Amino acid sequence: MAQPSSAASQAPPPAAVPPGCKGLDNVDIVPDEGVSPLSRQLLEGCLRRKAAQVTSLIGQGADPRAIGGLRVRGSTDPSYWRYSCLFFAIDSPSNYPLLYAEGDDDTDVPVVLPQWSSRQLQRDVINALIDGGADINASAHQRADINASAKADRPIKVAIAGGNLTAVEALLARQVDVRGFVVMQLPRLFEGGAAPSATREYEDALMSVYRRLAQHDSTLAAERWGGHNLVHLAARNSTAEFSQSFIDEYLDLITSHGADMTATDTTGWTPLHWVAGHGSPCVVHWLCRHLRSDDVNRGLPHLPGLPHLPNKTPLAVAAIYCTEQQQQQGEGNEERSRLIREYKTIIGVLLRGGAAPSIARMPTATEAHRRQRQLVLTEYATVLSELSEAVMSAINAALAPQRDHSMLLARLLPLAPHHDGAHPHPSPSNMAFGPHEAEAIAWKIGAFLHEPPAAVAAIDQYLIGESVLRRRVRAAVGHFVKSAATQTSSNREVVGGTRHEQQGDKRVKVTLPPLQCFAVRGSGGQVVGTGVREVVHRARLDEAVSHGVVGVVKGFNKHLGDQDCQFEWGQLGRIDKGTGLFVPLGID
Repeated sequence: MAQPSSAASQAPPPAAVPPGCKGLDNVDIVPDEGVSPLSRQLLEGCLRRKAAQVTSLIGQGADPRAIGGLRVRGSTDPSYWRYSCLFFAIDSPSNYPLLYAEGDDDTDVPVVLPQWSSRQLQRDVINALIDGGADINASAHQRADINASAKADRPIKVAIAGGNLTAVEALLARQVDVRGFVVMQLPRLFEGGAAPSATREYEDALMSVYRRLAQHDSTLAAERWGGHNLVHLAARNSTAEFSQSFIDEYLDLITSHGADMTATDTTGWTPLHWVAGHGSPCVVHWLCRHLRSDDVNRGLPHLPGLPHLPNKTPLAVAAIYCTEQQQQQGEGNEERSRLIREYKTIIGVLLRGGAAPSIARMPTATEAHRRQRQLVLTEYATVLSELSEAVMSAINAALAPQRDHSMLLARLLPLAPHHDGAHPHPSPSNMAFGPHEAEAIAWKIGAFLHEPPAAVAAIDQYLIGESVLRRRVRAAVGHFVKSAATQTSSNREVVGGTRHEQQGDKRVKVTLPPLQCFAVRGSGGQVVGTGVREVVHRARLDEAVSHGVVGVVKGFNKHLGDQDCQFEWGQLGRIDKGTGLFVPLGID
């Protein structure tokens, strides 16, 4: 039998217990009937990280297969979940709860176990338990009179959920069974108490475990459970507990190893349908960035007697769930209010992801249908109104390096000594510049530093799915950024504003618009300049008209209404500075 190393056998002081969880000081072990006093001590030794005691007790005949439950101290309810010594020996390096204790009224309370003093010590204890007869593939037991068919965990799944790479590798080395129960799915939520939000440390640990499992067997990512693949399960079970970056990395991993993001379950629901109804904006965001427009707007298969199913797109599903929560909302119901906010966020992400064509497919036959459609239209008005801010952020992100460096360089140029060789001027001497000349030179030098890809990336972070709107906005922003960086003499010329200029012997206030690098050619051949805000608003107006949206906030030149944005896309172009001729931009 393998013996634990001689490293310190006592665990370090326990970390702070997250809210909603219990530590060992607040729970008791309730051994199953027939568990000997010696085996009960073994359970306690594993739970309280007494490695020397574990080794000694196994040598004296304690049974590593002994089972016991955890009960919140003071509770009298019998334990629902019961675990073997091997479960108790696995800790969570990032202090995430792994097991349940029974609380009052049959509530399941997450329990945070202390950590072993070293990873190697934990590995040694796990090996000692297995050598002593512990069943490496045994499930957690459940009380026979309650939900006996419920899915039970195994030691490998507890190790995975804890982000415990040491325990996972120890179990893999002992040929643990990893097939048939989707070990690579995201940890399920704690139902008996509020599990803490995932920390960056926990997400990093969890991802390292998933990568190790994929390395061990790349086909694990393609497993299905109950007709659902891993993307379905992520859509059904993941919440705001995980960050967008973690969800992105996880879905990238499993889909690169065979999990199909477009797969349907036995009812025809895709992962996007599931996530639209179960509330995870992070998963919606990833899916919309990777799916084709047809998949974003896919309805359900036609079934006899259910004529509206082909129109039940993910957008319709989210609207149905949201309006149902709104109808049930009562005073002081914080959870329902949270769900409504989450569904509205999902609807917004779907619309930014190219789901607007689904609006026309939403039925309007009943009052409930009309509420659902109006909810979507209202949310789309918000999305379109906020687009102008996203556009400005994109432009600023692309021009920021040029602005920063040119501002610094404009200050330094007049201070730079130079040698022009001219007599009788002393050499070296400071450079002399006319009004705004240093600024113009610095701006032209800084033009080498502008970042057009940053503008496109920022637009793609807002309009995340393929659509006519995104294509138009990206083209408009790209043209503006290039023109602003290379066809102007200063940032003042780009942003416009009010300034004073000398006209004869008077100094007058002049208002200049932001850069007007677009040209609109009228039917009579006349050409009028216009700016990026007008072009983007034209795109928003077309989108609103196409889908019946009202209430889009223009955000500039309100006194003109929409009359400064009235043109057809074939009329839009630019003026070539070399020839002075109108050149169509080809934005459709």
